[in-house]
Amino acid sequence: MDVLAIIDQVQELDSKVKSKPKIDEPLEAYSGRTPEQLKGMLYTMLKARRVEREEKLLLRKGYNRFFIGCGGKELIDVAFAEQLEPNDPWVGYYRNKAFDLHRGSSLEWKMLEAIGDYRGPNKGQQIPAHPGYPEFAIIPQSSPTGGHALEASGIAEAIKHPTPVSKQSEHPGGWYKKDAVTVCSIGEGSTSESEFARAVFYASFYKTAFIAAIYNCGWAISVSVEEQFPEGDPTTPFEGFQRFGLKIIQCDGTDIKDALEKTKEAIEYTRSGAGPVLMNIRTTREGSHSGSDDQSFYMDPVEQDWHTYNDCILKSCNTLIEDGIVTPSEIKDMWDELDKMVTEESQKAVSTFVPKTTENIENLVYTYDFDDIKRLWNKYRKASKIDRKAKYKEFYEKGYFSSPELPENVGPMTMRFAINYTLFDLFMLTEDVIMFGEDVADFSGHMVEEIEKQKKLKGKGGVFLVSKNLQREFGNERCFNSPLDEAGILGRASGHVYQGRRPIPEIQFLDYMSPAYQILKDRICTTYQRSGGNFKMPMTIRTTYGGYKQGAGAFWHSEGNLGTWMNIPGLLIAVPSNAYDAAGLLKTAWASDDPVLFCESVALYNRRDWEGVPIETSIPDIDELIPFGKAKIYDEEYSDLGIITYGATLQMCRKAAELVKEKGIHARIVDLRTVKPMDEEAIIETAKECGKVLIVTEDRFHGGTAPTISSVITKGDGLFHLEAPIKMVTAIDSRVAYGVDGDNACLPTVDKIVKAIEELNADF
Repeated sequence: MDVLAIIDQVQELDSKVKSKPKIDEPLEAYSGRTPEQLKGMLYTMLKARRVEREEKLLLRKGYNRFFIGCGGKELIDVAFAEQLEPNDPWVGYYRNKAFDLHRGSSLEWKMLEAIGDYRGPNKGQQIPAHPGYPEFAIIPQSSPTGGHALEASGIAEAIKHPTPVSKQSEHPGGWYKKDAVTVCSIGEGSTSESEFARAVFYASFYKTAFIAAIYNCGWAISVSVEEQFPEGDPTTPFEGFQRFGLKIIQCDGTDIKDALEKTKEAIEYTRSGAGPVLMNIRTTREGSHSGSDDQSFYMDPVEQDWHTYNDCILKSCNTLIEDGIVTPSEIKDMWDELDKMVTEESQKAVSTFVPKTTENIENLVYTYDFDDIKRLWNKYRKASKIDRKAKYKEFYEKGYFSSPELPENVGPMTMRFAINYTLFDLFMLTEDVIMFGEDVADFSGHMVEEIEKQKKLKGKGGVFLVSKNLQREFGNERCFNSPLDEAGILGRASGHVYQGRRPIPEIQFLDYMSPAYQILKDRICTTYQRSGGNFKMPMTIRTTYGGYKQGAGAFWHSEGNLGTWMNIPGLLIAVPSNAYDAAGLLKTAWASDDPVLFCESVALYNRRDWEGVPIETSIPDIDELIPFGKAKIYDEEYSDLGIITYGATLQMCRKAAELVKEKGIHARIVDLRTVKPMDEEAIIETAKECGKVLIVTEDRFHGGTAPTISSVITKGDGLFHLEAPIKMVTAIDSRVAYGVDGDNACLPTVDKIVKAIEELNADF
């Protein structure tokens, strides 16, 4: 119902009551709320509706470019905001304007957000109704709802997790209290997303303090709830979880007494440790889905009337007047006051609008600063009381390593050992480090507790043994297995970040990252930008990539499509080619406040050489970090041609360069080490000084890394120094076929690289 019609209608009600409760008297019928608190709730509901009305006006005037309403959801919003603790994390969606306001968001902020002003909390980065307020424990929102449920469940799990958060963390001791309740508000349509089902599973499995509050207005844009769930009830798929502590509550979100009673019941139940809660909250939709929708096109007029006459503001006004809590004139006064305040804030925002610049936006995509990274590393190192020398002697005696020496003193090693050593150092550095993923632990199930039996077994420690002995040494709370659920792995990792940890989730193969694509692209990597820099997402996502597994990789274990992931703003990508770089880059990745995709070539894990070219190297000192975007150059004095590459193909290029050198061709090789950011200076200088450039990658051509590297040269003055067209050796436009012959046919090889070098040298 139009809010002005509500104000007019309630003026006609009889405000004469038998008795009027005292302003500070807790009322049993209202779950212990006092008249003063109830008036405050109504005030916020009216405020939210007035803000919504102003957003519509701004849209018509051209100041606001998008509108999405909260009408019909205000009551359940304020019922939660009134009864939760101020620091209970709220992971909401774009219908929660009343919750924001009741927790403390200002009208000024809401108006700035409406017009996308750079002065707003999120710096004008998001469409209206997508806020994030760290001071109010409101996690930044995004439009692809469903994925946020996994983050919310991850936060609840992170709060309950027994490993303490350090004093060095951005959130010393943990952002949220150990008894905090995490609430995920979500529309009923979004609960069909697979991420929501996994969120409910994890909350039930770990018995976390978690509420999934489903705002069920009956429509996902134009799709009726009757076409989505049995009986039109989104909780029905989860009824079996009640065996494991899940409580399902049906709630009337249009009735103030029921809303307060049911939200209180949910909060008390889950805060007690009994298990999570799933709430089906019946709400109305006061207006269409968004400014681009018109529900009169498809909704039964009878149902439209039901929504209108069950408006939660109208019903709340009627109930509160009937019970003597508020009078019609007081409601009119509230509205008049709010009308004036919102109008003034709106006019002020519009008249002083501050636009965004390209520089403003670019500065909100990444936090990366190598000096900041080193400072953070030194902060943790200074706080660490570990005697590394004594610990590595102890690890040697336990059989973890073949030498009692510090890793940097061991000498040349393979990349697998370098990463394993570095992980041990990170785990010793701080308890803020936790790692989980598929098969990363040494043991699982009851064997986690069978210490004596463990001593007789080698343990797993990753499918390639890279995380070997981490669980055995540091415990199952810090290194543990996950279900086969890539989206869940990253969603849960996000939760640990919000609590203050710096997790290292593992996705076993880059090939299997796809189920996590949305939560990575739309949640994790947008966190810094969409929050206006108020939230960061430090996480190092370890994954294996690429072919050359003696023909065993084939379709599903050979992907090197880094171009796909390079195209995600906010994501850094490291691709080490040797032990030294792997160790140095991994420490930098962990100390970065950006999400990092750390790509480890399986082909390099255990190789000591590539057709006679040595690969093993020592690793850097514990406090030596390698900056991102800084290439390593081999044979810089050579200039017949330049080869630009990274990862496993670096070693092939070194072998190819060795072979063509015998024919008088002297090639310089640039190992990028990171492809996001790239060392553009080294790329351009190589083009200028060599004149001929060959780019070699395991990625495919279309949308791949090679064309991106090429464009770095051709977009600037590097182009005018070229003596020949840029040549590329990439994977062919297919998935990798089975067998050694499949690898050879589909991927770069030493022979293909030699042939390309010779052609480039001979033809130009």
